[in-house]
Amino acid sequence: MEFSFGAHEYPSSGIFEVEPRSCPGFIFRRAVLLGNTSLSREEVQALMEHLSSDYHGDCYHLIAKNCNHFTSEACVRLTGKPIPGWINRMARLGNAVLYELEHYLEVLFIPFVIS
Repeated sequence: MEFSFGAHEYPSSGIFEVEPRSCPGFIFRRAVLLGNTSLSREEVQALMEHLSSDYHGDCYHLIAKNCNHFTSEACVRLTGKPIPGWINRMARLGNAVLYELEHYLEVLFIPFVIS
């Protein structure tokens, strides 16, 4: 099985499983070998249940908490290694832009008092 994380409007797990390479709404591009795990099938299932408390569907954010963030955390716990950096590069770039924009807006709209 393949696990992923997606958005929905409820405060419950956004983690789901599908047949490998067949996630609905997405086009499979390529497999990236990330390593092996020593966990049993039952231990992997228990890990996904544990991660589900941190990955609710209503907390999905395209830039700050997306399916690649979930995948990287799951891979670290399964193999000890995160996903390659290029996979979530656009989200990191978007996060940096949002940070700078928020800082700019804070500076631009600092409230002041006239005495």
